[in-house]
Amino acid sequence: MALDVAGILLYGEISLRNWTMSDHTTVIIDWRGPFTFEEIEKNPEWRNGVYLLSGKRRYKHIKQIQYCGITEGSFASRFAQHHKLPEINRDLRIWLGEVSYPKNATRHFLEMAESIIVYFWQPVLNDRKKVRPPKPVTVLSRWLTPKGKPRMRQHPMCKDLEDVLSWDGSLWRTANLTVWEE
Repeated sequence: MALDVAGILLYGEISLRNWTMSDHTTVIIDWRGPFTFEEIEKNPEWRNGVYLLSGKRRYKHIKQIQYCGITEGSFASRFAQHHKLPEINRDLRIWLGEVSYPKNATRHFLEMAESIIVYFWQPVLNDRKKVRPPKPVTVLSRWLTPKGKPRMRQHPMCKDLEDVLSWDGSLWRTANLTVWEE
């Protein structure tokens, strides 16, 4: 069994009754942002990941995360034709999530991350993945500035999204992590 510095199981197997850790997926996401739509349009090389759309919808007064999605292509291309983007009509900000573990993550890992975030957080504009719980998965979110520097404090827009979301098939575990320099 191997653990990373955060104590998250990376590989191996731990048995708990009829459940094994090898059936449990771990995904680490490095979230950068927030960005404007224009900033993303200027960077078509940004691609393949998870994203959060935040802002205000018509007749609403609170800025919040409105949608969580994934793309295997360019974020700029995805947002140019996004079906939910027009519903966020004020203060649009976008968070881009790069899966840093596992390396070279396939669509499967993007889907797993999206599933737990949508099910747990229930963003208003997501229509799917809100009813059925995800497969066992742990997502560790690391929050970065748009330039990629670690955030010492969580951005107010994402304060309700826990740094660690874990679902083992029957129990939830959540936590926010403290960030400090050596």
